[in-house]
Amino acid sequence: MECMDKDQLPELALYYIALLLLVFFILEVLQAAVGEISFWIEMVIILGIVFTYRYIAVWLGIAPSSEE
Repeated sequence: MECMDKDQLPELALYYIALLLLVFFILEVLQAAVGEISFWIEMVIILGIVFTYRYIAVWLGIAPSSEE
């Protein structure tokens, strides 16, 4: 099992905090535009954001070095 480098933790923490903030921001914008969204539709939106975030971050060159 590979041990994680402790120097990567701040980089990964910022990466996942940005993901969490992006999810909240997109959900708030959608609720402001559309109104109340059902739980299951919110889950689909969250999963879509989470799964595409990594690929977009790598494509933009902002992904942590451990993700590339």
